[in-house]
Amino acid sequence: KKSRDISIPMHFALLLVLLLSASCFGQLETHVPSVPVGVVIHNGSQSSHIHIDAFYDLLCPDSKNNWPILRDIIERFSGDLTVRIVLFPLPFHHHTFFVTRAAYTVVNHNERVYNKLVSLIFERQMELKTGAVNLTEDEVRERIASIIASGNLGVTSAEVMAGFSDDSMYNRAVLDWKHSCDRCISETPSFAVNGIKVPEASKNIHTYIQTDRHTHAVTQTDRQTFLQKSFIHTQ
Repeated sequence: KKSRDISIPMHFALLLVLLLSASCFGQLETHVPSVPVGVVIHNGSQSSHIHIDAFYDLLCPDSKNNWPILRDIIERFSGDLTVRIVLFPLPFHHHTFFVTRAAYTVVNHNERVYNKLVSLIFERQMELKTGAVNLTEDEVRERIASIIASGNLGVTSAEVMAGFSDDSMYNRAVLDWKHSCDRCISETPSFAVNGIKVPEASKNIHTYIQTDRHTHAVTQTDRQTFLQKSFIHTQ
């Protein structure tokens, strides 16, 4: 006995795929945020034409290792670029979403101390990783609040703890994550330049700084060469 042909016509299959895709994308749709994603840590000059988005996870060791290099770049090329950090909490860093929410609590109080906050969390990163394995979620939040309060950032432990119950801090952390996914970010650190993801930027940054950071002051020609090689001609 012949089996019944239950094949689906190609035009119907394509329509089904489109409908399913529309359904999935509709679920991922986000509202226009009331504030820009991330935090600008360096505004550059009025004439800067290069805007760098650095996608970091504050509990990621690779982000930690990249941070001194990014700070060095900001100092060297202060008039040539604008730098923004977008937090992308990776799911396998168990407590990083709590850290991200706490970071926005600090930003809400005083955005100007953000770079100090990033340095502080990186310095004490292990206390929130292997050092927090046996802690409950409440104890982790208390430790995060204690670390931030110890950094002289103008934010108390109680204020950080209150931020964990603030929906707006939660929403900002979620917004950063959704924005990163929308930009096809899958690892940290990652970089986008003028809105375009640049896969080779991190490697080029490391190479340039390792060979040049202890030499003479950077000239204007050096700046242009570095910025072109690292952030423009990397395709």
